[in-house]
Amino acid sequence: MTKARELDDSELSRLLQIAFDDERRVVGGCLLYPALMSKCGVLAHKHFTNSHCGLVWSLMAEFHKQGTSWDLSSVESELGRRGIAEPAAILAHLIEGVVATVVAIERAAVRVRQTSLRLNVLKELDALKRGLLDKDCDVNNVLRTANRAIDGFAVEYGHSSFAESLTGANPGTPVAGCCILDEIAAFIARFVVLNKPELIIISLWITHTWAFEASDATPYLAVTSAEMRSGKTRLLEILDLLVRSPWRTGRVTAAVLARKIESDSPTLLLDEWDATARSNQEFSETLRGILNAGHRRNGKVSVCGPKSAGYQPTDFCVFCPKVIAGIGKVPETIADRSIPIRLKRKAPREVVERFRIKIVCGEANKLKARLSAWISGELEQLKNARPELPEFLSDRQQDGAEPLLAIADAAGSDWPARARAALADLYSSDNAKGESIGVVLLSDIRDIFCERSAEALASKELVEALAKTEGRPWPAWDNARPITPNALARLLAPFDIFPRNLRIGSSIIKGYRCECFRDSWTRYLSPLVTPVSGPTDATPLHKAPQLIQPDVGKRRAEADVAASKTSFRPQMDRVVAM
Repeated sequence: MTKARELDDSELSRLLQIAFDDERRVVGGCLLYPALMSKCGVLAHKHFTNSHCGLVWSLMAEFHKQGTSWDLSSVESELGRRGIAEPAAILAHLIEGVVATVVAIERAAVRVRQTSLRLNVLKELDALKRGLLDKDCDVNNVLRTANRAIDGFAVEYGHSSFAESLTGANPGTPVAGCCILDEIAAFIARFVVLNKPELIIISLWITHTWAFEASDATPYLAVTSAEMRSGKTRLLEILDLLVRSPWRTGRVTAAVLARKIESDSPTLLLDEWDATARSNQEFSETLRGILNAGHRRNGKVSVCGPKSAGYQPTDFCVFCPKVIAGIGKVPETIADRSIPIRLKRKAPREVVERFRIKIVCGEANKLKARLSAWISGELEQLKNARPELPEFLSDRQQDGAEPLLAIADAAGSDWPARARAALADLYSSDNAKGESIGVVLLSDIRDIFCERSAEALASKELVEALAKTEGRPWPAWDNARPITPNALARLLAPFDIFPRNLRIGSSIIKGYRCECFRDSWTRYLSPLVTPVSGPTDATPLHKAPQLIQPDVGKRRAEADVAASKTSFRPQMDRVVAM
């Protein structure tokens, strides 16, 4: 009995320490940034186990109710006026090392309320236990007391904004991350036609929105289609149910966008980007600047706003997860920060469920609660994670892939392999081809040199070969006329590639040597790779890439160059479910 009592006391002490850490995070964060108090829901003095936390919270609640802001000096003065000893030391202890972000404060506030519920239940159970151990007790009376306590908990905790979190899984209970990711993928596939690589990446990205505070960069999702009615808005509606703090919007001003992200750190679901870009060129460029800067944690934009001395520029942090949806291509700078999700209109043979929010909302909430519970226990691991990054990705693509691969590694099972295979497919497919015209030209010239195993080509011969390239702009480059040697020279000049004199027999003509292109091919083009079978059915995985340079006088025997053009790969069959 003594050992059991000691164990109970030890567990209770551990729970109280966890409670104090969360209480200090909430109170310290709101001390530093009063605006965060609105993110904490309904918290009162009774929810705090630590007297200092409860006292300071009550004081800030009074200020908040009166519509008065506060800072450390005003709170310290009020505590001193109420006779509290050493108020400066108390406040310094509460704010020490506090991570004052919206996400951290929201989650800590949820845990404070959860812990309060646990402690109250434990207290009530202890009283019931003592009553039942009394041989003279009235059992019916004890049961009535228990029912009243349960009803009281339901009234107090069941009608608050925390009800969803309280009914979810216990954050301390181990949850299989791979199972949750599988459930997310299956849920999405019920309503939208996606191929498996897209389904895998979207499931990881949804999870990333719950853990993006652990990342230094966030990958965007560029959801595009060739025509309307391809499922873009439907996908955003599903994301709206599953991501953390969703903000789904269409047209929005740059000023509102910057301020909303700064204050709420939402998950931005921006629909109809194409309409926004066409509406106003100046506004489109401003909005693009915000999206470009918001890719990394310290990304900021400056927006003019009213101040006491007139209109002054103000810096706003614009780092948050974002989805950009629209018809056609997104701007190149945004595409470079995004993972491409290319939707197609549903074919007659493809069948999905009819989406009704009222019907699926409950299921989505339960899935979201389980996801939140799992991620809350993985945050520290994700902050310190250093996943192995595929070498075939560019530096910026690796920045975006890192948080997704960290989540896949934490989930375990076959998700690490599936995630890397999916990234290989999406980043190497036509979906990701948004290069500038100069990079497209370098790619086509590399293919021509490889195909002909040439050491040098005359300008006339090179433009004739380009003009025969199907699906490229060269056959109708200038008013429906093929590209000319002069136009070719102008396009290659920014890469420090210039035509030179070549001796052909007794004649000297202008042309290009293969060696002049090698440096630019290495810097601007993805290596030519040969697809091999991957570890999953998600997508063919690529070998570790090795740049294949043209070998003068020797035709490559291991693969047909024309079949491995960097700009064209067969699209995967699209599927409805996994």
